[in-house]
Amino acid sequence: MVAGESRVDLEWDDDEVIPEKVYPDTDFVFPKMAEVTLDMVALYGGERVLDIGCGRAIDALQLAKRGGNAIGLDPSSKMIREAKIYIGDGNVDLVRGIGEALPFKRRSLDKIICKGALDHFADPPKTLEEMSQVLKLKGEAVIAIANFESLSCRLGRSWYPILKKFRRVKDERPAWQPPPDHTYRFDCPLLRGLAERHFEVKKTTGVSLLWTAPYWGKLLSILPRGISMTILNFLDMIARRVPSLSDVIIIKGTPRND
Repeated sequence: MVAGESRVDLEWDDDEVIPEKVYPDTDFVFPKMAEVTLDMVALYGGERVLDIGCGRAIDALQLAKRGGNAIGLDPSSKMIREAKIYIGDGNVDLVRGIGEALPFKRRSLDKIICKGALDHFADPPKTLEEMSQVLKLKGEAVIAIANFESLSCRLGRSWYPILKKFRRVKDERPAWQPPPDHTYRFDCPLLRGLAERHFEVKKTTGVSLLWTAPYWGKLLSILPRGISMTILNFLDMIARRVPSLSDVIIIKGTPRND
């Protein structure tokens, strides 16, 4: 469950999120994750929507363009500075804060998203509780997170001893191990279990299959782009139906009326 130290990095930045060498599977998964997450928010005009762990506020700006009264929250002063530059004159309010102590009135928000950030927080269960309290009772939270029990991670763990035996292992963190700045190692049962303490989970879906599986990106890179995209889109369709094996898990829920 726990992957790293429980602390808040007030100067975190996203410089190392995208690797230097980007293969087609990585080029596919991040935009698709954003697309599916934002579509699941299903904004109505004028709704107050909060992006927790907003980073550069890329998603928050898209939510504003879709008609939401968007707020981006991040604990990192560096990310808040980068977000101000990115949004420019865009209609997004930025707040420096942590998910474990959301600075909003009870039942004051219509929608919340938390994309690719929950496993960075010092206390994800507390963050989920806070989310459920600041949302209106009919409001919705959409949470997207990397799945460390994906088919890709399982294949990676299985192949690792073989690759190590033949000295095909690079001196770097395997893709199936959470990075050092992750506090939790999420999979589908864990995410749903924590969310269901405070939310009625209405939908669970997956995004992408085989991202970072051994040699998968390299194989895709030698194929014509049209063929690699067809393969990736087909696998993504399968991921929708099997979130437990998908690269990214996305859940949507409403606060419990306790």
